[in-house]
Amino acid sequence: AVVSTQSTGGLDIPLPLSPATMPSIYSDRKRLLMAMETIEGIGEYINEIPNYPLLHIVHCLATTASIRSQNGALDFAHDHPLASLAGNTMIINAGGILVAAALGKPLIGPFCNVPLMLTSIFVWWLVYFAPGDVAFRFYKVNPIQTMLMTVRETRRCKKVLWAVNSAAAVYEGQWIPLILVGALGGCSGKFLQNTEESIRLGTAVMSKGEFLQISFVTKASLLVSSILSLIKVDVIPFSVPQGLVFSAVILVSVNLAMALAGLPDPFHPITNATWRVCSIAAKRSPKEDTKQEQQGGKKDQ
Repeated sequence: AVVSTQSTGGLDIPLPLSPATMPSIYSDRKRLLMAMETIEGIGEYINEIPNYPLLHIVHCLATTASIRSQNGALDFAHDHPLASLAGNTMIINAGGILVAAALGKPLIGPFCNVPLMLTSIFVWWLVYFAPGDVAFRFYKVNPIQTMLMTVRETRRCKKVLWAVNSAAAVYEGQWIPLILVGALGGCSGKFLQNTEESIRLGTAVMSKGEFLQISFVTKASLLVSSILSLIKVDVIPFSVPQGLVFSAVILVSVNLAMALAGLPDPFHPITNATWRVCSIAAKRSPKEDTKQEQQGGKKDQ
């Protein structure tokens, strides 16, 4: 770095910076490095938070309350408790089921953890059959929902990272399988939701499938999985804990903005623009349509 020159024989010789005149860029860079180290420390702390009991209980409560909020779910649970419990448990363990299916592992694996299964059953009972409906009313309190949403979205990022690491053990260095399997870890409940509704309603509503109407959760999981997978294969120059923090901040901020401020789906303009660009080649002008109709009429004659 140069801040001054000395003229010698018509030549300007650069002089090095003295410690007293070091530019602020060096101190800013030091602060940036310290901030990144702090972020990495936060990411490592989040990554070390055990899934059980706090994160799993929040996940079970939010999932069960979401299912119960749908029309007819409460009556169905009272009339057919075993079927309601089966559908609820399937949605709670959807991430483990679909990730296991994608990696060729036993589908029964997510149901082998006894404490997790007993907790999910107990939370289901609380939400549907607790005296005074205390659990569901507790979940419906707005500040409680905000806190639970923050914990749940942080858990979603951890679940995506778990799925990415599981896929990396099978598809080492192949980033496309990592992205797809990682996304399944965060949004599997949406893909199995139609199956749960078919159990509860007695019929499958195919027009509401996730492939036909992609939800924000699936888009966000795909984004988070892309970030963490590209970090995993050294495409993005960040560490995994840093990527985990950035992903959690994005998901929590957007979800809170959508829930509290009524922000629309931020992916909607992107998907619309992408679809328009991809569909330009498929569109034909009215003149071309008329010309093809005339040619078809001549052939028929």
